[in-house]
Amino acid sequence: HCAYSLPGVALTLGRQNWHCLKDTYETLASDVQWKVRRTLAFSIHELAVILGDQLTAADLVPIFNGFLKDLDEVRIGVLKHLYDFLKLLHEDKRREYLYQLQEFIVTDNSRNWRFRYELAEQLILILELYNPNDVHDYLMHIALKLCADKVSEVRWISFKLVVAILQKFYSNRENVLGLNFIQELVVRFRHCSKWVGRQAFAFICQGVVSEGCVPVEQFVEHLLPSLLSLASDPVPNVRVLLAKALKQTLLEKAYFRNAGNPHLEVVEETVLALQSDRDQDVSFFATLEPQRRNLMDITVLEKQH
Repeated sequence: HCAYSLPGVALTLGRQNWHCLKDTYETLASDVQWKVRRTLAFSIHELAVILGDQLTAADLVPIFNGFLKDLDEVRIGVLKHLYDFLKLLHEDKRREYLYQLQEFIVTDNSRNWRFRYELAEQLILILELYNPNDVHDYLMHIALKLCADKVSEVRWISFKLVVAILQKFYSNRENVLGLNFIQELVVRFRHCSKWVGRQAFAFICQGVVSEGCVPVEQFVEHLLPSLLSLASDPVPNVRVLLAKALKQTLLEKAYFRNAGNPHLEVVEETVLALQSDRDQDVSFFATLEPQRRNLMDITVLEKQH
């Protein structure tokens, strides 16, 4: 109860009286019972807001670092609010955590997939705290590791992280970093020997178009040919996602609806080929009009409730 109430007490006393609580907090942070440490880990970001950057750097950062190396039950507390804590630190202090972020991939129990899912979710937020070069050198590699996770939920959220990283590069005019990453994605996913990797490539391309995070001339040159080549993939699940990407997202964009677009013909040819696909699901999604799709989504939702 004491650990649970601590941020409230600190708020009441104010940062000028933190010295009255500091020893108690440090004692609780090293308590033998992990549940006490876990409670503090879940609220350390709240305390940081109350104390401000100087006291946080001096008194909370060492405790935060201890929690990072603790049991998974404690680490999840700091992980869930990692962005909230890091954004309160000075830039130089924050950079010290770049290397440590990859340690979150390693857990006491590899079956603890929600831990890795949470990491991917936090990284999407954390991207704004670091410059594009740091994202390229540190966070990009964590994202690619998470994209290869055994658990599909972790992989799907990680593909969204990949799209967010591309957005980071291109919104900061770091086209070279963006192109490097695109080439890595083509090698890793489009040419993956496992069909789930090739399916991921279609999903990532769909996300890129949907978010508009890559300049369209870069997309049509460096991603579109690889995406369209999935039309001849031997696995129907890959072709289904390609059909969805083209019909639901790509052809809905004004750029691709423009009759004078030199890339429109090859996209439409691919859609026509998918419409006569031997697999029913592929031909269904390649034929389905987006308006009707929305009605279908509503119908499915109504059936579920």
